[in-house]
Amino acid sequence: MLTVAIVCGAGASSTFLSRRMSDVADSTQQSLRFVPLPLESVNADAADLVALASHVVSGAVTADLRERGIAYVVLPETVRGGFGADVALETISEFLRNSSVLTHASALSESDGNY
Repeated sequence: MLTVAIVCGAGASSTFLSRRMSDVADSTQQSLRFVPLPLESVNADAADLVALASHVVSGAVTADLRERGIAYVVLPETVRGGFGADVALETISEFLRNSSVLTHASALSESDGNY
């Protein structure tokens, strides 16, 4: 099962979004596990993929994740709290279909603002 860390600002939004995305993934039989994490706790062992809320994204954040070899995807601005879980799940699914993230994040090339 692939683990996706949901990273928002203070943590409450990522908890709500993780729970809602887990419900949606379970109902569609997708083998994904979602965990809320604060940005400062993200590391290569925490998850296979990091989903960043758009309001925490900056050049410094994405450069740091790339530098540490952590795969990430930026969620659309419409995804907030538990709202937009379907859109977030589709964004993540599309990223996974177009990348080599199958086990643990490793050698991905940079494309479309995601690594």
